[in-house]
Amino acid sequence: MDKIKTSIKNYWDWRSTSFGHDADKSVAIADQWESIVHQAVKGAPGKRALDIGTGTGQFAVYLARGGFDVTGIDISEAMVVEARRYAAGQGLQIDFMTGDAESLDFADRTFDVVVSRNLLWTLPCPQQALLEWRRVLKPGGRLMLSDGFWENTTWRRVPRLVFKMLKGMGRNGSRISLRFFCTYAGLQKRLPFYEGVSLDAAVALLRSARFKSVTPYDTCRLKVHPYGATSLKRVFPPFFVASATR
Repeated sequence: MDKIKTSIKNYWDWRSTSFGHDADKSVAIADQWESIVHQAVKGAPGKRALDIGTGTGQFAVYLARGGFDVTGIDISEAMVVEARRYAAGQGLQIDFMTGDAESLDFADRTFDVVVSRNLLWTLPCPQQALLEWRRVLKPGGRLMLSDGFWENTTWRRVPRLVFKMLKGMGRNGSRISLRFFCTYAGLQKRLPFYEGVSLDAAVALLRSARFKSVTPYDTCRLKVHPYGATSLKRVFPPFFVASATR
C-alpha cells in the first residue's frame, strides 16, 4: 500500500469507534437512507451487492435487509471490525473484508449492485475507481453513489480550527478536527476532490466511465437533513445521491 493510502487508512482506523455516531448514521434518518438505497437499486438483475467504503456497514445492512447477498469492503481494518459487530447485532450475515476501492479483488461482472457513500472525495484516482466499479457490475447492474461538496479547505481552516480547539478542549469533535487536519494537510494536493464533489462533477465522472441512465435523487424530499443542517434548503452541507446503470 502506498504512503497516501496508508495515511488515509490510519486516519479511518482511528475514526472507526466514533464514525458510527455521526449524524448521517443516526436513528433519526436511518429509514430515509434505507428507503433511498432500496429505490436506487430497484431493477437490478439479481441480488448480489457490493458496498465500497462500507465504514461501519450501514448501507450493507440496508441491502441485506432487502434480501441481498452483500459484500462490504473498506481500506480500514478497524472499520471492518466495527461493521462485522454492527451486522452481527442486527442478526445479519454480511461478508466484510478489507479492500482497495481503486483496485477491486473481484472478477468482472460479479455484482448486480454497487453502492458507495462519501468515498470519492478521499480517493487519489476517483476515475479509476469508477471504472473498477463498472467492471465488477453485471450488464444492467445498478450503481448508487452519494457524496458532497464538503468545503474541505484545510489551510484556510487553520484559524477556525485553532479557535475550535481552544473553545472545545478535549471534546470529541475538536479531536476529530485536529486529527483530520494532521492527516489530510499533506494529502490534499494528491486528492482531486479533496474539497468535495459536486453533483455535476459526479455526473461527468459517471458518464466518462460509461455508466448510463444517470439519475440524481431529489434530496429536498428528505424530511431530516442527514448531515445535521437545520434546513434541507441550506447550501451547506451540499450533498447528492445519484443512481446509474452499467
